[in-house]
Amino acid sequence: MNPAIKYYARFAAIGVAAFLVSLIFFWGTNLVVISFLLLAGPIMLGYYLRNMLVKGLEENFRVFLDDLKDLLQAGVNISDALEISARNDYGPLSVYVKRLAAKVKIGIPLQKALQMTFGGIRSPLIRKIILVIDQTLRAGGNFMKVFITSAKYVDKIERLKKQRTARTMSTLFNSYLMFYIFVLLIIVLQTFFVPTLMEPISQIDMSMLNPAQGLQPPTEQEPLEIDFSTHFLNLLIVQSIFAGPMIGKISENNLVAGIKHSLILLSTSLVVYLTALQVAGAAA
Repeated sequence: MNPAIKYYARFAAIGVAAFLVSLIFFWGTNLVVISFLLLAGPIMLGYYLRNMLVKGLEENFRVFLDDLKDLLQAGVNISDALEISARNDYGPLSVYVKRLAAKVKIGIPLQKALQMTFGGIRSPLIRKIILVIDQTLRAGGNFMKVFITSAKYVDKIERLKKQRTARTMSTLFNSYLMFYIFVLLIIVLQTFFVPTLMEPISQIDMSMLNPAQGLQPPTEQEPLEIDFSTHFLNLLIVQSIFAGPMIGKISENNLVAGIKHSLILLSTSLVVYLTALQVAGAAA
């Protein structure tokens, strides 16, 4: 079985189990939407964790290339340089560096060892670097220039990512601010305007009626039986789910990265909204 399919199958199984269990409790209620969130949530979480792993590999790959470049500039051959680098801690990349060092030590050519070790990583950046190293070495380039150029390229990419993050911080702040203003408006509607709608319609002043026109005094009507709190709660859930990916796309150019923003917005908005309802209910 494909490792990717096997990886996501576990999260899908968790999602289906959570969906079926929650459906028993929420069936026939307005909170049934939570069941569908639990169905898709684990798969999205698995995709997010996988992306975070790739991001960690890319960040440590830059450090690895930089260390390898320094060793080669010091006159160490590629096999010994890889063996020395394998002793360093590169986080999730450490296991790959050790595999690469072991393959080169037993006589596997560097180009083939790189493809065998890093070919399965779903990272466009790492694959591009490996391709550049492979093609350059095939064309007769020396190790030192190849790794110096590759390290500079990866370092430049990381600097551009940090610059993008710094420039989008104001947009990120404004997105959060607009969302919490929306939450505040929901709380104001629920606290001040909804109770007015729920009150019975008062009777018209009897002195304003003209008996000759056959007008009869209206009777007091029953209050509207609408559960506004549930509708507002569902509105906050939907808004949180769709606002997160948009924030992730703006700040990190990645929709999946917005899952953490969705979780932050959802958890904080629910706490604020439910707390405000409790305070308003106690004050009433």
